[in-house]
Amino acid sequence: MSRAFLEETAAVLDHGLGREVKGWLALAIAALAAAGVLALIAVVARTPGLRELLPWPWQDFFPKIVITHVDLSIILWFLSLLGLFTVLATARATGGRPRGRVLGPVALNLTAGGAVLLVMPALFNWGDASLNNYVPVLIHPLFYAGLGSMAFGVAGGVARLLFNLPGYRAGPFEQGVAATGVVFLMAIACFGLAWAALPAGIEPALANERLFWGGGHVLQFVNTLLMLVAWGILSEQATGTPPPRLFVAAVWSLAAAAVPGVAFYGLFDVLGREHREAFTQLLWYGLSLPPVVVMGWILTRFVSARRRLGWGETPALALLSSVVLFAVGGGLGYFLGVGDTRTPSHYHAVIGGVNLALMGVTVTVLLPLLRQSVPKGRWSLLLYGGGQLVFSLGLFAAGIMGVPRKTAGLEQGLDGTAKYLFMAVYGTGGLVAVMGGILFVWSAARCLWFPRGRP
Repeated sequence: MSRAFLEETAAVLDHGLGREVKGWLALAIAALAAAGVLALIAVVARTPGLRELLPWPWQDFFPKIVITHVDLSIILWFLSLLGLFTVLATARATGGRPRGRVLGPVALNLTAGGAVLLVMPALFNWGDASLNNYVPVLIHPLFYAGLGSMAFGVAGGVARLLFNLPGYRAGPFEQGVAATGVVFLMAIACFGLAWAALPAGIEPALANERLFWGGGHVLQFVNTLLMLVAWGILSEQATGTPPPRLFVAAVWSLAAAAVPGVAFYGLFDVLGREHREAFTQLLWYGLSLPPVVVMGWILTRFVSARRRLGWGETPALALLSSVVLFAVGGGLGYFLGVGDTRTPSHYHAVIGGVNLALMGVTVTVLLPLLRQSVPKGRWSLLLYGGGQLVFSLGLFAAGIMGVPRKTAGLEQGLDGTAKYLFMAVYGTGGLVAVMGGILFVWSAARCLWFPRGRP
């Protein structure tokens, strides 16, 4: 395994930048840990005999816990790592001498404070649940304030990176993080434009759906770019060769594909069908080609380096499992139904691919930057990746049989052996994936908060 990227990065991290890295990583891992606790509470809320122990009516409490769980495990986890990547990219580009140092701690504290505000409404049973796409919310001022604080916090880290890049040579990693940051700023612009365009007095559920529809689509570009950046790191570690110019062209092409999203707010009524369909088509046509190009480059590199490649080592394992799961999820996306479980099978596989790449980078780069002895993390990757694959395929097969999405219990209509079997496969895969996720969070948390040494 090549350690060049890790050693180059460690060489430019002084004490202050190192504290920022640890803070962002701690926030990311804490988001996953808190999401896991909330998932456990959600199970209690649906379990007869236990749900009566909750201090609030479980029927109201359950959707609030689920919404907060989703926002922590997807949005805060991803954005915290984007914030961390901006620190690393800024340090690498400037040789550890960035301008605007004060922006770093401010950005981190804004994001962490926003996370606290985000969790409070669910814990105190405040607000009404809005199960809209991409960014489900609780209709309460503290929840919206938390989302806003998180967004502006991460934007602060992006702004510092973009402010520092002129005059310095940016490599593939720095270019990839900059492209990701630019698209994140586009997503914030979409949220702002949607908010300004929504008429007063609109029904809250519809308002939230249209408020987060466009920006939520653009956030999928952010997530995919984060994964591509992680693929670049893992590929360099696995093969010893840094990403080529083709990689840089791919990430900026993907960033450019998101630009029309901002223009849609001037072209279509935010409440209209055309606006909704435009973002669907943007995701459908704009998101696919650059990842496929990077996949092709990765496979080519792996074939050419196959004799010296450590197939069982963490970088290669994380990269290959991420590529496979993301490709499966992308393929499933071309065979979706209407209102059945094929839709969640698609996005669970895609998000799982993103998670695997980021888990791999956490184990091979981020934790070693803070500590010498780090678990290899192979079991967590195998359990999570394998479980997510089985989970998604079971869900897809159940959808073909007509099992509806967003249902539980008798509402699922499991009136045949095949439906029951595929949902059992889905459940088994989900349990295995959860085991892998718990193992990853436990290992990372132990390294962060109970270190045995520093590099």
